[in-house]
Amino acid sequence: MRALILDWDGVFHDGRKGPDGSSTFSEIDSMGLNLLRFGHYLQTQTLLPVAIVTGERNASAEAFAAREHLHHFCYFAKDKRRALAPLQSAWGIDSEDWGFLFDDVLDFGLAAEVGLRAMVYREACEETYHYAVNQGLVDWTIPADHAVRRFAERALTEAGHWEATLEGRIQMSPAYRAYWDARQALPLSVLDLSEEAVR
Repeated sequence: MRALILDWDGVFHDGRKGPDGSSTFSEIDSMGLNLLRFGHYLQTQTLLPVAIVTGERNASAEAFAAREHLHHFCYFAKDKRRALAPLQSAWGIDSEDWGFLFDDVLDFGLAAEVGLRAMVYREACEETYHYAVNQGLVDWTIPADHAVRRFAERALTEAGHWEATLEGRIQMSPAYRAYWDARQALPLSVLDLSEEAVR
């Protein structure tokens, strides 16, 4: 996995939103994503490209992306495949080398285009999940509770980098400080992927 796409609703939270579209995220997931990015930096000395791609313009999601210094926040993506061309152009990484953490029907088109598909599983959407599995769209099944953290820890463990990443973070090692400085200098790119914007 050389780049990562994250859905927002149903991935960073349970899918509930307020009347104004507001939602929440967990610092547990935030730390997981930070560890995953640091683990990538330890191995490559480069920042893992990360984008949130979501169907709405959610203020919580955009604030999180800015706070965490992600590469991209893509909104109004009713067809999430619209993210493919701009992100490939920005990152120079083929989508077969991307991971995608997602949870529902709106995500299936993009999931078909990437190399590592991780679907959040919840009982309320069991038939939808089975459809995705039968269509070959699920490589990893991630429990819904703190899905981002679970995904990050699994990715680091399967790559054999979990302990080195954790120890580097605990010790605030020179490598972690270099990663942090590079991360904090990264400006967020905000992309409108509405049909009108991408014509």
